[in-house]
Amino acid sequence: MYRGWWVVAGGFIMAFYGWGVGFYGHGFYMVVLGRSTGWSVATLSSVVSVFWLANVAASLALGRFIDRFGARPVVVYGALAMAASCLALAAFETGYLEERWQLFAIFALMGSAYPGLAAMAVSATLLPWFRRRLGLALGIALTGASAGGAVMPPLMAWASARYGFGPAMTGIGAALVLSVLPVAALLVRPPKGREAARETGPAAGASMRRAIPARRILGSVRFWTIVSACGLSLGAQVGFLMHQIPLLQSALDLSGAAWAVSTAALSAAVGRFVLGMLSARFPLPVLAAGCYLVQASGLLLLLAGEPPVLLFAASAIAGFVIGCIVMLPPLLLVDSFGQDGYGTAYGVTEATMFVMAGLATAASGWIFDASGSYDAPLLGLAGLHLLAVLLILWHGRRQRTGEDTQ
Repeated sequence: MYRGWWVVAGGFIMAFYGWGVGFYGHGFYMVVLGRSTGWSVATLSSVVSVFWLANVAASLALGRFIDRFGARPVVVYGALAMAASCLALAAFETGYLEERWQLFAIFALMGSAYPGLAAMAVSATLLPWFRRRLGLALGIALTGASAGGAVMPPLMAWASARYGFGPAMTGIGAALVLSVLPVAALLVRPPKGREAARETGPAAGASMRRAIPARRILGSVRFWTIVSACGLSLGAQVGFLMHQIPLLQSALDLSGAAWAVSTAALSAAVGRFVLGMLSARFPLPVLAAGCYLVQASGLLLLLAGEPPVLLFAASAIAGFVIGCIVMLPPLLLVDSFGQDGYGTAYGVTEATMFVMAGLATAASGWIFDASGSYDAPLLGLAGLHLLAVLLILWHGRRQRTGEDTQ
């Protein structure tokens, strides 16, 4: 078997913990910390926003670091820092840490770790191994994100109910380190010799080392069009997911809301495979526009009422493209700029996306506190998706007509 598929398996493990702990867990953290502190939804949303804003600086720094030194040191840092944030959350909830600034610092640490386990590190690990089947490889590896989303929220809820939040987070942090560090040591490396020639061509293993100057990337119209569309869509997606449990718990209770998160994550696993298969057959801007419209439809369906079956259906529809929206930025960037300097290009893209994620999460909390309902936040998040559709289709038209220049 081609060794690259073992690397895909390693990416699956990274994504499982990156998303399971550092992405899908936030709704659960907000509920638990809200009960223990009595803080408002707006305050806790701002805490979560710090997680995304910390990703901005981390993405810029780690993207250049990947171009120069490879993905392995970044993955090691992501594992250690994410585990440390789990232990710090346990200490905060149990009273060993109690100041508000300490909670902001914990989420900032978790945010700096996230790029080292999520799409940036996974895609940078796979790019030297795959060219022809990059979409499929990313789809399989990032299915770990869906698995993490399906497993972690219910696991956290069950373990916290049985053992307490502190012991549960301590155990999750320990499992993360024991799982990811061997992956970094054994699998996160570029191909050599025949390994490179089999799937990617003989020069592919070295392509990640040759960085495109930042001024060339930042001066490209197509780059900023991609960045804008991806930022708006991810902001809308994260704004929904960070509030999904608080949004649904009144109708489904905490356990039911956690299972709705799992439903969205499982649906995302299917959608990710669909995008992986279609990415080589259809123009990526068209696929991206379709994904944004699907999630906007799911968000609007949540406004229709509170029957549990409808809420689960809306979560499944919105969740179907969760993984696709995460996969699309790497695919769009490689399609436009190739593998050279990918770390830098994706670092700037991810930084912009995380700014939007932080702003959308905080704004949703503020609007909820002002209106007393999630109706207005959901309409606003759906509107962000519609703007992203217009931008990405404009980008696609420029590509077809030859107007797209660097």
